[in-house]
Amino acid sequence: MPGIVVRMIPQRKIITVGTVAVVLATAALYAGFCPRGYAAEVPPLTTPASNDRLVGKFIWVDLETTDLPGARRFYHALFGWEYRDYRAYGVDYTVAMVGGNPVAGLLRQPVVRDSERHSVWLPFFSVANVRATFELAGKAHAGVRSAPQSLPQRGTEARLTDPEGAMFALLTSSSGDPADDPNPRALGTWGSPSLLARDPGREAVFYQGLFQYAVLGEPASAGFERVRLSSGSYERADIRPLPGSMSAMPAQWVSFIRVFSVADTSQQAVSLGGRIVVAEARASRGASSVILADPSGAVFGIVELPPEVAQRNLP
Repeated sequence: MPGIVVRMIPQRKIITVGTVAVVLATAALYAGFCPRGYAAEVPPLTTPASNDRLVGKFIWVDLETTDLPGARRFYHALFGWEYRDYRAYGVDYTVAMVGGNPVAGLLRQPVVRDSERHSVWLPFFSVANVRATFELAGKAHAGVRSAPQSLPQRGTEARLTDPEGAMFALLTSSSGDPADDPNPRALGTWGSPSLLARDPGREAVFYQGLFQYAVLGEPASAGFERVRLSSGSYERADIRPLPGSMSAMPAQWVSFIRVFSVADTSQQAVSLGGRIVVAEARASRGASSVILADPSGAVFGIVELPPEVAQRNLP
């Protein structure tokens, strides 16, 4: 069996100039989705504020859902999340809390057309300058879901789709980025996300261009089994082939939350109206994972850490 092959994608191949694939929501729709003032009370990303800017790091996640009350019930029962609610101009935004710390946002899904009527977990990646990265993404054929917008206390964000249609977001946090944890093991917290795509190599080129990742490819019989995206000494994300059980779904980012038992959590998720999308798989370093969908169809993952490193205490 071949070993891991390091494959650095040359920088000169990252971005090709072309037309921008744009799927813009109307100004009125975006104003309704993210109106002026709605985030004035939303807690900052990092408390106390830091000067850290860790480009390419997964630093926040929003659930855009077609059933906000149902999502609140589901994730509270599954993970024990508590909520703080914010409302302005008719828009509901809920912050999920674990141990008094914000871990995710939940909001009603803005529907542009019937084909987009589904729920999704949206990962946010740190960038030094949202507007500059937004322009770079456009030249690399990204689609635009919402243009850069500044939100009080949160920072500046933009929401995009990559060349295969996977949704993601950029964020320059006004309070800095959460520090890297050299040994992340607290249950109830998010691990690094995975992009499930039809062409992992092509997607790696796109994201390396945006975030200047180092790219490490793990070969398979055809193409790559897994492409690891790193910056500094930390793995930020990986890209994997879209599983057969998800072949009818679009490419998408899957964020993973750490649990004590994937078997027990999966069973509970199903009992609450969710479903198993990809059955349990075990990684080489001992962690096992399952990909689930909540009752409204939003896909997320759970990962079980080996007992010797897991900590039951929440952050």
